[in-house]
Amino acid sequence: MNRRNALLAGTLVLFLVIILGSILAAQWPAGTLSSTNNNDLSSLLFNEYGIVVLIVGIVLFVSMLGGVYLAQEEDRR
Repeated sequence: MNRRNALLAGTLVLFLVIILGSILAAQWPAGTLSSTNNNDLSSLLFNEYGIVVLIVGIVLFVSMLGGVYLAQEEDRR
């Protein structure tokens, strides 16, 4: 194992320890389970956050096209 792989593995382990530690150390509020009203959720998403949903959809679409382009570029080599 060369130095680069060792550094990458160490960074990954440190990242996972930080994420897991922050999740376990957080004080999560105790709540009650309730049923989700789908009509209210859809109304909130598309009436209040409609532009945000469209922008996120466009960004995800463009990233998918970029991934397909990169995958095709690798096959040509």
